[in-house]
Amino acid sequence: MTPLGALELFAIGVAASIFGSVVGLGGGFVIIPVLRIAFGVPPAQVAGTSLLMVLANTGAATVGYLRARAIDLRFAVPFTVGAVPGSIIGVFAVKKFTPSAFDFAYGVVLIVLAILVVRRRSVKSRGAAERTFAHDPIVGIIAGVGTGFFSSLFGIGGGVVLIPLLLIAARMPPHVVTATSAFVITTTAPVGVVTHALSGDVDWPFSLPLVLGGLVGGSIGPVIQRRVSSPRLITLLATALIVAALGLALRHLF
Repeated sequence: MTPLGALELFAIGVAASIFGSVVGLGGGFVIIPVLRIAFGVPPAQVAGTSLLMVLANTGAATVGYLRARAIDLRFAVPFTVGAVPGSIIGVFAVKKFTPSAFDFAYGVVLIVLAILVVRRRSVKSRGAAERTFAHDPIVGIIAGVGTGFFSSLFGIGGGVVLIPLLLIAARMPPHVVTATSAFVITTTAPVGVVTHALSGDVDWPFSLPLVLGGLVGGSIGPVIQRRVSSPRLITLLATALIVAALGLALRHLF
């Protein structure tokens, strides 16, 4: 890879990570379409490479969220326990996808998630300290399996499960959801990263500049998130999901 190409990937990693940190999805939902559309990276390598960047991004963001005490730590253990087997299954599942099937499946997930998030605007949030059904350890373990599976399958980090569960079903405040989602992704993504790496699914020349960009962007995201209102945060999330899905669709039309 040329120095110019590495610099471009670093800039993309910074931008994706800032936005990913703000909305709680880790930036992978931006990186995946970029790797598929601009560079033609195969699905398994996309998932492994993206997940490594997401881990760096959310790890840096989590430090900021912990300092701000914005994370609901009661989710950590059950989600992590469930995510371990889910992450391993996801690594093997992505190898069954053809490139077009991967793009289609990922695009559908993004559109469905965007619709759910938009519907969330009309639902009143609970108090930040209020306990919900999602705090039940059994629910956490089951949801953790799905978090780990989708995290490794698409390389998106698991926010695709956490956002509907916490933001929509449990009606938790958006700022708490994004911070908690970043923390859970940080604690669960390493299993998927290691499994992908052992399977040869991490493109290291792509990964290094993206990881560096993820660390920088993840440090900036929490600062911006504190200044964004909850309704605007929801709008940003839905818009970003739709744009990413359209980008994958257009790749197969032209």
